[in-house]
Amino acid sequence: MNINDKLSSDEPKFSDEIMAMAMSEINDMLIKPMEGKLAPEQEAVLALIGITFQIMAEKATTLEKMEKGFQGSFKPDNDFNRN
Repeated sequence: MNINDKLSSDEPKFSDEIMAMAMSEINDMLIKPMEGKLAPEQEAVLALIGITFQIMAEKATTLEKMEKGFQGSFKPDNDFNRN
């Protein structure tokens, strides 16, 4: 997934990278043009939504790394340790 043509051809590997790209585009296209036009409550809600998306992406990335580390076996292929 490559939202921005300016980005390199390397595709992001994990959810947190994809979320960062998407949030950057949302910021550039929607939030920056609205600067000064939003009520403080609206800005607070947008900030809360951004933080929530970041937490969800971090959790998804952790799961992705765990799944990648186990690759269907009970012995991890990398240094990731569940304990």
